[in-house]
Amino acid sequence: MNYFSKAVATRDFASEGYIFEPARRAALERHGDFALAYSVAFQPGLLRFGDGDGFLSYHMVGRTAFVLADPLAPRDRWEALVNAFVAEKRDVTFWQISHAMAELLSPRGFTVNELGLESWIELDGYDFAGPKRRSFRTAENRFSRTGHRVEEIPISTLDPARIDAISRGWRRTRTTKRRELSFLVRPVVLGDEPGVRKFFLLDAEDRPVAFAFFDPLYEDGRIVGYLSATRRWLPEADPLSAHFLVRRAIEAFQREGVPRLYLGIMPFHRIEDKEFTKDWLTRRAFRFIYTNGIAQRLVYPTQTLAKHKESYGGKSRQTYCAMNTPPSLPRLLKLVRACGVV
Repeated sequence: MNYFSKAVATRDFASEGYIFEPARRAALERHGDFALAYSVAFQPGLLRFGDGDGFLSYHMVGRTAFVLADPLAPRDRWEALVNAFVAEKRDVTFWQISHAMAELLSPRGFTVNELGLESWIELDGYDFAGPKRRSFRTAENRFSRTGHRVEEIPISTLDPARIDAISRGWRRTRTTKRRELSFLVRPVVLGDEPGVRKFFLLDAEDRPVAFAFFDPLYEDGRIVGYLSATRRWLPEADPLSAHFLVRRAIEAFQREGVPRLYLGIMPFHRIEDKEFTKDWLTRRAFRFIYTNGIAQRLVYPTQTLAKHKESYGGKSRQTYCAMNTPPSLPRLLKLVRACGVV
């Protein structure tokens, strides 16, 4: 019995999924060099397929499997892992995957659409000069005058009610205010997590008013970057709170020699769909959300998000989604459910 068959045969041995936590952490530290790696390893509610030497994470909505990002596995095991998973689940979609994964899926009958640019900054030599980064300098001056400071401290040392109030207050200002998003976005964890860096903005009376969390990326056991995963602040807090938090985090990472800070995806930004066989309805849906004013206000402000992330002056690369079962519309609607929007 090969390891894929064994994983399927023993898939009920752990309630959280198919792979125990220590094995997931080991795989993360060996192969987690992409932005969503920590989420693939530890996001609650996801199932895992494979074994401790390599696995992918997914969520089932009806009969459709939604796979998150690339596998946490050696590259030479991706093909066998994907083949075994597709053979079992049949109706499979992949989300926020790399170009290498798109190349693997396209010859297997998957339509592949560009999903949006993923951005990051190289921290060596990065500074906050220039007109596009004026907000960081303004935040520095403003918060320094008012006695605010940023501290990286265990969340367990803070008042949990205060931290929860920040999270809930921020969420009430969002279009998706009723619940935490999931799948493509790792739900916020208001507790200490191994490897995750958690920075807090404290006022002059040492009360938290905002926070920013950063998920680690690894390669062969060493840190190669962090993902800016969560930033939240009290509704009455200065809107530049996030800029001050991120600036202090960047400065801390620079002192430690961390190579990169990943800013996450800019959904549907600069998609062209020229390389792979695409699904036309999926492309039109993405373009509609990105260009329609009502969708920008009521669904997700993707243009504002892209403008903000591009202001960092970093680098970017395309991400992709892939489907193997038409029509695409039911799967796009299921994605909304997988993400917890409804």
